[in-house]
Amino acid sequence: MLQMIDEELLKYIKNSESEFNTLAEIHKLLLQNGIKCSIEEIRQKVGMLYRDGYLGNEPTGDGVNVYYIIFHPECQE
Repeated sequence: MLQMIDEELLKYIKNSESEFNTLAEIHKLLLQNGIKCSIEEIRQKVGMLYRDGYLGNEPTGDGVNVYYIIFHPECQE
């Protein structure tokens, strides 16, 4: 997983059915696409993309954080 470049991860998140994804949903998406990774690896990657401004973070009422894409380099709209 750590070899996956950030653009690939953003692509998988962008192509998901939901606009908002939890870490668990991102993990499930990657596993469904044959990418084996640990929860900690996902947490690190998503954390970096969040800090760099590519992902936004919205806490829900029950305390779960969901992430959404702010900017995807391949999809300049």
